[in-house]
Amino acid sequence: MSSKYEKSQGTKVSISANPATEANPANAVWQAIDCTTKEISYTGGQKSDIEVTTLCSTEQEMTNGLAAPGEITLSGNWSADEAGQNTLRHAYDTDELHAFKVEFPTGNGYAFLAEVRQNSWSVATSGVVTASFTLRLKGKPVPLKPTSLTKNTPQG
Repeated sequence: MSSKYEKSQGTKVSISANPATEANPANAVWQAIDCTTKEISYTGGQKSDIEVTTLCSTEQEMTNGLAAPGEITLSGNWSADEAGQNTLRHAYDTDELHAFKVEFPTGNGYAFLAEVRQNSWSVATSGVVTASFTLRLKGKPVPLKPTSLTKNTPQG
């Protein structure tokens, strides 16, 4: 059996230039942030515990409650002149929601609505200035599917 995987090289990451109210707005102007981004890490929100232990329980019993919002961390090179990073920094300062898209090379990926929760940068010797942005998702990521083009084949 052969391995199944999705290559990451060529992944596109973008943020809406303007605040948004939905994950994948039809008329959004998108700003690329993939030429500074090195890593994207998604963590789904942890669900709270609802305690359901009774007198006949032999140990403490729990069931899942509501999930906390998911988070995504974008990390990579810091840039003063990349429009997308400037939008991320502005969104941090203003708490505005923006739409984001992560598109893998095959066209699969995710769109989501998020606020910038944390903005950080780091400097070390013999390196470059790095940046990291933590995003708090509003709702669940929306799967993106590859667009398929149909060929018009002449009938003859």
